[in-house]
Amino acid sequence: MAITITSSPQNFTTASNPVVFEFSSTETAQDGFSFLVELTVNGSVHSYHQVFPESANFGKFDCSAILRTIVFSDLSTSGSYVEIYNNANASYSISVIDKYGTPPIEVGSWVSSSTLRVMNGSFRHADWIDYDYTNYDVTTFIDNDPLFLSLFPRTSQYFCGLTESAFVGFISTDTPVAVAVRIYDINGTQTAYDSTGITLPTSNIVLLNGSPQSIIDNTSIVASDFDDCYYYTLNVRATGAGGFSGNSEFWRIYLDNECSQYTSRRLHWLNKFGVWESYSFTKYSEESSSVNTFDYQKNQGVWSSTNSFDYGLVNGSSFSGTKTASDTMTVNTDWIKEEKHNWLMRSLLESPSVYLEITQGVFEPVRISTKKYTLKQKIKEGLIQEELTLSRTYSYQSQLS
Repeated sequence: MAITITSSPQNFTTASNPVVFEFSSTETAQDGFSFLVELTVNGSVHSYHQVFPESANFGKFDCSAILRTIVFSDLSTSGSYVEIYNNANASYSISVIDKYGTPPIEVGSWVSSSTLRVMNGSFRHADWIDYDYTNYDVTTFIDNDPLFLSLFPRTSQYFCGLTESAFVGFISTDTPVAVAVRIYDINGTQTAYDSTGITLPTSNIVLLNGSPQSIIDNTSIVASDFDDCYYYTLNVRATGAGGFSGNSEFWRIYLDNECSQYTSRRLHWLNKFGVWESYSFTKYSEESSSVNTFDYQKNQGVWSSTNSFDYGLVNGSSFSGTKTASDTMTVNTDWIKEEKHNWLMRSLLESPSVYLEITQGVFEPVRISTKKYTLKQKIKEGLIQEELTLSRTYSYQSQLS
């Protein structure tokens, strides 16, 4: 008699998509048969589950409903250059044993899966089917440079202002790594360089704040190095004790230092991989408030100190007890191409968590009030400008009248 785990999820799969193990047993014909599954999360036994065969001798166990409640992604407000994103991923494994008889009892030995990691991500079905974590693991040596954890179209230009945050994440299954910054002028000449070595826990998600100020605060690059900067690149290189080596893609960031009559509104949101994404709405924005009044009526007139009833004008009969104000903001993109527009609308509007950067490193949660978007087509559309409405999550309440 034997249990075999026939299929396991890939490493660093997304917790909000199916996380399915498949297994079989030679004993499924026994009376009262079921599989007993033990789920271990972050090194501790989490729960036990009874699973019945579904197809011949095979059964399956989907632990996504449990794992998606364990992983979460906090917005990084520490100002750190590199942050280990421990909460955004977790380790997990299963063990399976036969259970049968009258009454059913555990029979045989536990069979265990490999220990894997799951991250706080959620893909659309087609993207989930195509997802391969090794394309994003910077310690995996593949022909195509491993990617940062973003679906931002690489054919588009990514911008960041001098005083804005710029988050991007990556997967590392080995340690240590080095984060390299290269600054280029408008002629494409490299004018500054830094490589900062970082020791990481084996197998984790890492969030990088590649803003100019974060680079200045944490590397050998100084503020004056950005004076003639047209764009700069971020690149992660890994050569760890495990013998793996990899060199990530070069994430190119164009410095947005254009003088503008408009205030740039920088948004950060949780993307499909469970890390933070950033984009600036650089055109016209407008703030407005909706005021609600809670009124009450009272009888006309009051008794005066001389025991006469006074109907004086000053006494009134209709009053506002208190007022509340709810704030909204409309923001506009620059004129952008359809690939950037489609990425932005799908990624931002489908995100469960969005923040507005008030000043550098100071963030306020907002809700996207815009509910619908249309994916544009190049054959039909030229450059596109999109307007979104943001609802501020803090409302104002006046004092009592």
